[in-house]
Amino acid sequence: MGVGIGVSSFVFEDGTVDSTYGFMDFMEDYPLKEIIEKTHHLPCKIDNDARLVALGEALYRKGKGFERVLVLTLGTGLGIGFVVNQKLNEQLPFAHMGGHISISQTGDPCYCGKIGCLESLVSATGILKAAEKLHWQEKNPNSPFTVESIFKAAYAGHADAKQIVDAFLTYLKMGISNYINLYAPDRIILGGGVAKGLKNYLPILQEITYLGPYKKYKTSIELSELEEHSGILGSASLFIV
Repeated sequence: MGVGIGVSSFVFEDGTVDSTYGFMDFMEDYPLKEIIEKTHHLPCKIDNDARLVALGEALYRKGKGFERVLVLTLGTGLGIGFVVNQKLNEQLPFAHMGGHISISQTGDPCYCGKIGCLESLVSATGILKAAEKLHWQEKNPNSPFTVESIFKAAYAGHADAKQIVDAFLTYLKMGISNYINLYAPDRIILGGGVAKGLKNYLPILQEITYLGPYKKYKTSIELSELEEHSGILGSASLFIV
C-alpha cells in the first residue's frame, strides 16, 4: 500500500522533516516523503517516531481496548505519543518535545537549554551520566556499562546503582504525574531500551500518589511487550487509520 516512516523530529504535513536539533543535520528541512515516493513509486506517510510507537501499542498490544493511551519511549531521549480512540490525538506532532519539562532545579543543562529537564534525567543518556559521576566504570570494571546492568545491580542491592535508580524512579514518577494531568490516559505504556530494565520496579512506578484530573480517576502503567516492533507496526498503520 505504501511506505510508513517514523522520524525522531517534527514532520510537516507535506512530509518535510524539521527540527532534528543537531541529531540528524543532513535531514533538516529534508523532503523525505517526496524522495521516497519518487524512488519507490509508492505513497509515503511520515510522522514522529514516538507517536508511531504509541499508535502501534494502542492498536496491537498493551493499549488495545483503551480509549486514551499514553506511551513514553525511554531511550536515548524521551519520546511522547498519545492516542485517542485508536488515532493519533492531533494531525501533526506538535508535542514531540513534550519530554522537556523541568522537574528539578538541579542537574546538568539539557540540550534543550533547561536545567532539570525530565528527558535529561530519565533517558539512557541521563542514567549513564549519573553513573559516570559516581565513577561506575572504575568501580565496576567487570560489569557492562549499560542501563540494564545498573538496574540489575540496584535490584541486587548495589549501593551506587540503588542511588541512581532511586533518583530515576522519583523523577519518572513525577513526570508521569505531570502527564496524567495533561492527558488523563486510561493506560500508560513505557517502552524503549530503558523500559527493558524496569520489570522489577513496575510496582513502584504504579504507586502514583499525586492528585489526578478528577476524584475517581484511575490509570494503569505497563511495560511494552512489542518493544522495537511497536514503531514498525505504527508506521504501517498510518495507512489504515
